[in-house]
Amino acid sequence: MKIKTKYPEKMEYIAHTEWDGKTGGTAKLRDTELIFDTPEVYGGRGQGLCPYRLFIAGVLGCINNTFLDIQRMSNLDLISFKLSGKLIVQFDGEGYSITKFLITGEVVVAEDDLFLGERCIEQAKKYCPLTRSTKDCIPIIYEIELTGEER
Repeated sequence: MKIKTKYPEKMEYIAHTEWDGKTGGTAKLRDTELIFDTPEVYGGRGQGLCPYRLFIAGVLGCINNTFLDIQRMSNLDLISFKLSGKLIVQFDGEGYSITKFLITGEVVVAEDDLFLGERCIEQAKKYCPLTRSTKDCIPIIYEIELTGEER
């Protein structure tokens, strides 16, 4: 059964990069520019954001926004929400691959919303577009702690 969405059925996102003449470059994202560089361990200058960290931040941001959308639709009384990510990247004799992505976090909701909070976390993990798209090629481990607090 196809689920009806309140959002556009198809969206397009565009970014551009330009080499800096050294070991990194600039990414242009609409009205924002990000400076990225190769980490020193790989022979770079480490003068900008590492693409691995950009990837982590993108995935965490996507989970964050998916969770908040579900939280609003569910009327979950959210008190605080934090996520952290860690990638394990390994050389396999031919090249580097991401072998594990650990996502940890803390969600605090009103004490009487614990069940709803757990459901919102599960739905965010299930429906985040970036994790849905990469789950079959990157092992993702979630350790998101949920606690309740009196209002």
